[in-house]
Amino acid sequence: MKKLLFFAVAILFFDTTFAQSYDSKPLLDSVKNKMNKVNDYSADVSIKLNVSFIKIPVKKAIIYYKKPDKIRMKTTGFAMLPKKGANFNVGDFLKKDFTSIYVKSEVIKGVKTEMIKVVPLTADNEILLATMWIDRKNQLIYKIEATTKANGNFLIEFSYPKIANAFNMPSSLQFTFEVNKTTLPVAVSGEFDSDNKKIKDDGKPKKAILTLSYSNYKVNAGIPDSFFVEEKPNRK
Repeated sequence: MKKLLFFAVAILFFDTTFAQSYDSKPLLDSVKNKMNKVNDYSADVSIKLNVSFIKIPVKKAIIYYKKPDKIRMKTTGFAMLPKKGANFNVGDFLKKDFTSIYVKSEVIKGVKTEMIKVVPLTADNEILLATMWIDRKNQLIYKIEATTKANGNFLIEFSYPKIANAFNMPSSLQFTFEVNKTTLPVAVSGEFDSDNKKIKDDGKPKKAILTLSYSNYKVNAGIPDSFFVEEKPNRK
């Protein structure tokens, strides 16, 4: 037993020493700098939400983004984008003070990635810990797992087109997070309740998977700030 314990401690020490020998910050800085080249974009997006207690059909929309955090969506009917995860801006996250630790290499979707843990050092950051899997050759993120202060955990998985576009924009994102019926807008639950009478909701959080598939990107077209100001309905 003592020999096994010694062997386990030796492996842990070796892994930690190796991880510390690789400086992960330059790779994270490269990712941040690459993302900062995208000032704004628009894209056609297909939105699919998979959660047990409600059935929502696939929605088509046009999504608009301008850094650091402006997002607008045009769609017919309802399309849900969770505030946690969907609005997680990696570039903005890496602008703040953080410490990072290289963990290991791992192959994801046939691509060798570097697994890096990032811990923010600012008290006002909603993220407590983020683990990123990054393709070092192309500075592309393939997966993010994050733990937040108030909203639990979320997972983001990225896919990229076989033929890369100018800014390496993803072809799809898959968000996995927890949600319950009470966190959905009233209009949404009301819209779909009639079709889901047989589905029982026990009030406990359920795993939801939100898939966004993108096409027809337009990057750095110069979207004005005024475009993101919500129009107020006229009252007579």
